[in-house]
Amino acid sequence: MTEPQPAPSPAPAPARPRRALRDWAAVAGVLVLGLLVIRLTGCIESMAYHPFRADFVTPPGYEDVWITTEDGVRLHAWFMPARGVAPGTPAPAVLHAHGNAGNVSFHDSFSDFLTGHGFHVLLFDYRKFGRSDNTGPLRRRGLVKDTRAALDHLFERDDVDSDRVGVLGVSLGAAFALDAAASDERVRSVVTLSAFSSWQTIAGEVLPLIGPLLMPPGVDPESAAARLGDRPLLVMHADRDEIISVRHAARIADAAEAAGVPVTLWTHPQGDHNAFVQTVPEARRAMADFFHETLVVPPD
Repeated sequence: MTEPQPAPSPAPAPARPRRALRDWAAVAGVLVLGLLVIRLTGCIESMAYHPFRADFVTPPGYEDVWITTEDGVRLHAWFMPARGVAPGTPAPAVLHAHGNAGNVSFHDSFSDFLTGHGFHVLLFDYRKFGRSDNTGPLRRRGLVKDTRAALDHLFERDDVDSDRVGVLGVSLGAAFALDAAASDERVRSVVTLSAFSSWQTIAGEVLPLIGPLLMPPGVDPESAAARLGDRPLLVMHADRDEIISVRHAARIADAAEAAGVPVTLWTHPQGDHNAFVQTVPEARRAMADFFHETLVVPPD
């Protein structure tokens, strides 16, 4: 009689699924590490700036000014004197932190009209822009120093009434204008024009999902606006802005209002990102009136 043969042992399960899982985990780890490196080094932020250094001519009546930052960078600026004010006479003044790309020669039309309303205007170039020193990488911390140095220069001038100084931040410049104002109680009032609410929010609109992961936070307009205390803020934006949605203006205004800051949200159905005050007379009038009310009219 034949004895029954033992059943064969089951074959070992293939290792391929487990190996594939390990491979995917390794790839994911490399991607996460890469994102962290990109974010920490700030190379994505540096790529966002578009300085322009070609030579340009200083218009008649403008004063070329040179400012040195705390880290030794030499900045170029234009001081545009108030019209109808005797030379050397202290007058209210506005610091203009301009937007991305170009240099001062591209941006004076955003603020030069204020000189006709009795305000001095200081428009400066960040490091690597225009005639300013072409040194170091472009990072938020550097542009913060640039803006604060320009603000200090304005307060130190004999022809500026240091009790009546406001700040204007246009587009990218609103981040640095609001930061400077929030950090310096000498600033009486602030206007933002076509500003984004936070770096990560705008990065997410340019690169959905991955943008906020690549762009580090910090120096955000909505956060700085909430730190202005009792100083007035005017948030201006064109409904048709094709670069930064008017939704950002509402976020900045909401953050300021929630913190008790006296804020006014001013929008207009016409105009676009790069030619708002230049093409909309009501916008120029709104900005001039705001600075008149907050810098010229005595407080109650």
